[in-house]
Amino acid sequence: AYKLWILKTISETWNLFHEKFTALWDKHKDGPGEAYLPGVYNNAELQKLAKVRYMEDLFHDMLGFGAAKMIRRIVGVAHVEDFESIKEPSKRAECERKALDIAKTILKERRKFKGISEVISVIENVDV
Repeated sequence: AYKLWILKTISETWNLFHEKFTALWDKHKDGPGEAYLPGVYNNAELQKLAKVRYMEDLFHDMLGFGAAKMIRRIVGVAHVEDFESIKEPSKRAECERKALDIAKTILKERRKFKGISEVISVIENVDV
């Protein structure tokens, strides 16, 4: 139940962020043109392409940051209570290994993911 909840939360968080961010982008698309050259601001098709590309890059950056954070919280000094609370060392090590495998996959393959549902599918396929 917890795994389903956390995966649903991940999906909902990204989707809500994407929705709100792109809505703000659209609301302010006729602004002063500080982020892109006037040629982009004056061309609706280029504006749309810029937004799509920006969101793709942001998504991939988010995946990379999240994966790196997962790795750091497992192998670094700042551990997470979720793993630390597992008393049996072999079980904790197994869980940490699976989390590291997920993080490694996401980090190395992040540019291949087209949406959060693909990331969720990778995580769902790990037996926890």
